[in-house]
Amino acid sequence: MLWEAVLLGLAIGWFRKGSSKNLNHVNLIGWPIIILALLIQAIIRLDFAYFDGTFELLYSYFYVFSFVFLLVVVFLQEKQTGIIIFGLGILLNLLVITANEGRMPVNPSEMPLQKANELSSGTASPFHTVMDEDSWLAFLGDHISLPYSKNRLISIGDIILGAGIAIYIQHNMLKKNKLRKWR
Repeated sequence: MLWEAVLLGLAIGWFRKGSSKNLNHVNLIGWPIIILALLIQAIIRLDFAYFDGTFELLYSYFYVFSFVFLLVVVFLQEKQTGIIIFGLGILLNLLVITANEGRMPVNPSEMPLQKANELSSGTASPFHTVMDEDSWLAFLGDHISLPYSKNRLISIGDIILGAGIAIYIQHNMLKKNKLRKWR
């Protein structure tokens, strides 16, 4: 969903006569925290896929912390267009993940049978769990199928944070090229 949001933001920005060169001058406060959050998620994925879950008991804590770090970046921004919407999407995902022991509930009936079986057995992802009657805030879980990919489900939070990213990108493409620096 993130790549689609980035591409949508770029397309809208270009359609509105913006320049991608303006993105070189974006003032994104706290960008190292974003890198840290993504690095945490990448380490979890690598450990799950290649190291037999050495840190499996800590996955949920690290995963939740990665979302908290992203929220910190949202609060560091000075009213930049799209960032609050992005933050709302992160917050919705964080709520459902935290309510479900650090994993995003996924509706298995919306998935191909093989993927649903992998999810049920726990071999599909360190970040997801099967959505059932015991799932908290299930309406915020991954249950929306993408029309172009039957293997991927997204949540309401994903849609909102994607909209925030697209708005942020296209807005910054339209800004006049002022001297701004990364902090």
